[in-house]
Amino acid sequence: MKSINLRHVVYALLFVISCATFTDRALAHGFHASFSVLEFNPRTQSLEIIHRIFIQDLELALSEKSKTPVTLNEDAATERTVRDYLAQRFVIATGDGAKLSPEWVGMKMQVDTLFVYMELKDAGALNTLTVKDGILTESHPGQVNTVNVTLKGRTQTLIFSSTDDAQTVTF
Repeated sequence: MKSINLRHVVYALLFVISCATFTDRALAHGFHASFSVLEFNPRTQSLEIIHRIFIQDLELALSEKSKTPVTLNEDAATERTVRDYLAQRFVIATGDGAKLSPEWVGMKMQVDTLFVYMELKDAGALNTLTVKDGILTESHPGQVNTVNVTLKGRTQTLIFSSTDDAQTVTF
């Protein structure tokens, strides 16, 4: 029997709850959201990053940017495209402003959702992070991005819209 990773179940439930919170808005005006989790893994001393993005919304943003239709697939070209896009639209830095560059781990497409996995190694000394989440805000003005950051056993939630600047969390 395959074991279930409780952490991923919790993340999925948090995403569903955050989407359910905006159901009325979704029905009236369309709803666009992404959900990102940054969690420190004490075993590996790395900051694990998971992005959950609706495929259709990302395809639209990438198509507008490239001025040609983009269809995402699970292949190397799509991984490069998504990696480059996220490097521009999702930025994390140390408290003193030094930009951090997470390593690409991979991605997985499930029905209508893209899961992207990244990792920032040797993150044990981090106490403060500055996050700017502009995922899809250039093409979806009503985009709402939620970022949960878990360090030192505490979770802080950041919420971004198209007009929000970077936000800092301290642990």
